[in-house]
Amino acid sequence: NQDWTFQFGKYMHKSTMDLATMGLTFYRSKGELNILNWGPNIFVTLFDAPRSLVALKKTAKGRGVKMMDKIYAIDLLKNDGKVVGAIGLGLVNGKTYIFNAKSVIIATGNCGYMHEKTYSSVLGEGPAMGYRAGAQLVNAEFNSSYVWGIKALGKELMGIHFYLYLENARGEKIMGKHYPELMVGKHSVYTFDPRVIDAMQKEVNAGLGPIYLNLMGLSDAEIAGLAEDQVEGLTHLMGNDTMKLLREKAGVDPLKERMEMWPRYLYSGGGLRIDINGKTTLDGLYAAGGASSNSWSGGGGGQGGLGVQSAAVTGFVAGENAGKYAMRAKRLDTDMNQVKSMMDRVLAPMQHKGDTDAAEVTYRIHEAVVPMKYNRQREAGRMKEALGIVQEARNKLSRVSAADFHDLARYHSAESMTMAAEFTYKAALMREESRAGHFREDFPQRDDKNWFKWITIEQKDGMPYLSTLPVPVGKYRLQLK
Repeated sequence: NQDWTFQFGKYMHKSTMDLATMGLTFYRSKGELNILNWGPNIFVTLFDAPRSLVALKKTAKGRGVKMMDKIYAIDLLKNDGKVVGAIGLGLVNGKTYIFNAKSVIIATGNCGYMHEKTYSSVLGEGPAMGYRAGAQLVNAEFNSSYVWGIKALGKELMGIHFYLYLENARGEKIMGKHYPELMVGKHSVYTFDPRVIDAMQKEVNAGLGPIYLNLMGLSDAEIAGLAEDQVEGLTHLMGNDTMKLLREKAGVDPLKERMEMWPRYLYSGGGLRIDINGKTTLDGLYAAGGASSNSWSGGGGGQGGLGVQSAAVTGFVAGENAGKYAMRAKRLDTDMNQVKSMMDRVLAPMQHKGDTDAAEVTYRIHEAVVPMKYNRQREAGRMKEALGIVQEARNKLSRVSAADFHDLARYHSAESMTMAAEFTYKAALMREESRAGHFREDFPQRDDKNWFKWITIEQKDGMPYLSTLPVPVGKYRLQLK
């Protein structure tokens, strides 16, 4: 989406400076932001995440923002086709919270399926509530996002040059075999880079697994150099801190033994379809960050700044425009009959006895979305098999009972994960080509003639309806030749 590419460029510097003003603790050198060169045309700046969250919360409160904690927002309220608020459940007191608003922003992230530690709290509730309200989703098929990490830690490995030291069970370096261009010159290969996962999978499929990271013979300083992220005072775990964590928590000395690597499924792509103003397909509803998809981030490929910067830019855009909408919109009443109907659905798992719990549903969803044979090396027969597993998980949901309000929240999270998995596979089956992170063994080529389009999903008659939208190339400022 070229419009959003230009939007990103327009807002990137401004949003960074605004975040610094709001208290984000960027690392500085002589008073200026500390800019690191991570490779050709790649420049980054770092901030201390734990301290920044505290600072941002303090800034928001200072500006009069009212915060309500431990409330699980579940569904959106509508009046006259417009979104006019939301309902939530108090996780501690079980109270029903009704929010009446002129505009609503969903910024919940997408769906991490409670699998990879870094994204374990991002479970798809935002896109799910938007879908139930009638908003369109888009790009659900572009979600096969795997990261590579050290098995003993169970998390991704941060750092941009560790890929050079990956080897198979025989001790053979693997990246040069499959991507020789990465062995010449300076490259930044992040934990998100699909080429590493591809090389690992090819080696394992050839019977040469498992894959190891072999840093034996390197000094601590050389290992720190592989990460290129060491900044004095950094408190969150980056590449070199991972080595310290290995020694102290896992009892592994990276200088004396190889470390087994494994792929970790990270999170789903797609999200609520938004326009250049962050507006969804429903009046009064906006979305930002991973909960949204503008076919730029969360679409057919990645880009610089994925994560914090894309969240910041979409957040600033959605915030500004939701505010403008609220200034001119008339406040509409909340339909209490609608609230009652929604809460009856929300509380239903507490009204009956079941023979399973939400965790069992989540584990079954993992069996459908995590294996690479289903979700990375895609093929129609295997994806239909995965959809069958998703349906089994959905059937289990009807047998889940909730003993308390935390159990109830886990039930609805499992419901959202089930929905996200279903949408992913249905869209992936529909797109009969390979493009970016979506690879079909049975359709290995990119097909611009038939598939230079987006797949949207919306609810019709209680069921997901998939359709396509052509990419509006003719309206973009840069034209294909």
